[in-house]
Amino acid sequence: MFNGVIDSRAVRAQKSAQSSQSSVGVGSSRRRSSETPEVVRVREEMRRLNEHNRKQQEYYTACLAQQQAMIQVSLV
Repeated sequence: MFNGVIDSRAVRAQKSAQSSQSSVGVGSSRRRSSETPEVVRVREEMRRLNEHNRKQQEYYTACLAQQQAMIQVSLV
């Protein structure tokens, strides 16, 4: 790649690895006996929002990398 340009593939791979490590045990179907249905619902909603935000961040990171590559090419 070009000097100073972020490789979006490397960023995605790194984020994916981090996400896999941090999500171990998340989303298990076992419900803690002390949790109310409302707590379970809110926890699941937070999990979905976190996943959405992670995907959105990956998308914008890839867009930024693409923009940087186009700028670099246009400067040559």
